Amino acid sequence: MKFLIVGASGFVGRNLLAFYREQGFEAIGTQAHAREQGLVNFDLLRDRIGNSIDKTFFHGTEPVQAVIAAVVSDMDLCLTNRSLAHAVNVENTIQLINDLAERNARVTFLSTCFVFDGKKGYYNETNSCFPANEYGRHKLEVETYLRRRLPSAFIPRMDKIVGDNPHDRQLLAHWHQRIRDHQPIVCLEGSLLSPTFVLDVARGILLASQMKLSGVYHVSNSEFFYRDELARQFCYALGVSPNVITKPLAEFRFADKRALNSYLDGSRFAKDTSLRFTSMREVFNRFIHRLPGASPN
Repeated sequence: MKFLIVGASGFVGRNLLAFYREQGFEAIGTQAHAREQGLVNFDLLRDRIGNSIDKTFFHGTEPVQAVIAAVVSDMDLCLTNRSLAHAVNVENTIQLINDLAERNARVTFLSTCFVFDGKKGYYNETNSCFPANEYGRHKLEVETYLRRRLPSAFIPRMDKIVGDNPHDRQLLAHWHQRIRDHQPIVCLEGSLLSPTFVLDVARGILLASQMKLSGVYHVSNSEFFYRDELARQFCYALGVSPNVITKPLAEFRFADKRALNSYLDGSRFAKDTSLRFTSMREVFNRFIHRLPGASPN
């Protein structure tokens, strides 16, 4: 098979693209603005995929797996600039889905735990959706369209995705920088999440593609932590004394709501694919081994 990663300049998309290339698959990644070499320019707000990707990529005997990772992910911006965010996250994403379906590409649409309000937590695929915020409503709107118009699509819902690269724009790298700057790690009080290793997401999507899974699955680690406890365990793994503080939601002055209990039940996906999710302890160790000057052992 071949992979098309729409939105490969972001944290998740970049790691998906690198993983599939390392596995020997032909893979193309797109970016909205020319920033990174090796990516095709495709602005979801203005472009059509047929004008950006050579049509020969969609031809041949190898099926194309198209992963839609491009999104306006700033949850407050989704509320404060609804017209722009809705155009990207819903209207033009649906147009992209239709364009991909016309080219016989199999669609994977990355969704979110924020289709739930976060009051209950430990959500499985059968729980009713009440989006926490505008961002969650956008994701649910596309999910609903896919279920009705393209039931063959795969829709992985995810919570907080973390990585092992100290130089990537992701949660652990941010925390490590705070530690280096001798600044406290500030966490949202009462935030309970299921952090999931980004390469597990890449492996999960590959397995889903090979097995031709469709519909909604929670691609999520079985471990869950309060955010401040995860930060403390990260500090312990680094061998430093934790300097972690929590603040209530109101003190962050977010424009839109957040889901405090965002953690998901990923047992159905783990059972159907036999994927073993990477523990946070393993992710911490991988992160440490990638720090400058770290011992290769």
